[in-house]
Amino acid sequence: MADRPSWDETFSRIAKVWADRATCSRRKVGAVVVQENRVIGNGYNGAPSGEPHCVDGGCPRGKMGYDEVPASADYNLFPCVAIHAEHNAILQAGFAACRGGTIYVTADPCQQCSNLIKHVGIKRVVVV
Repeated sequence: MADRPSWDETFSRIAKVWADRATCSRRKVGAVVVQENRVIGNGYNGAPSGEPHCVDGGCPRGKMGYDEVPASADYNLFPCVAIHAEHNAILQAGFAACRGGTIYVTADPCQQCSNLIKHVGIKRVVVV
């Protein structure tokens, strides 16, 4: 069993699979919240349920190229309709279940997601 992946490798792979589901036209991100080596929430970035996906033209920011809106541009100046992967995973897991857990995410969390991660008490962030 020497070739068996570690827990970090396993959950990192799962986060990457969720990123494949992302519907953002600019960036695909996946996230997995884990508590005691059990997945309690997962998510990807995309439009709210029932709304047109970003890749289908549902997001004003997504309709613009990187020459018009750089990757680090302020979301208040260039609105985005997507809910971030971290937020979706935390919502699925539930506030109380996250305390002391780990989140695996395929990109560095933005400031708002970092704030949310701290707020729910996630203790470890693994960027894959």
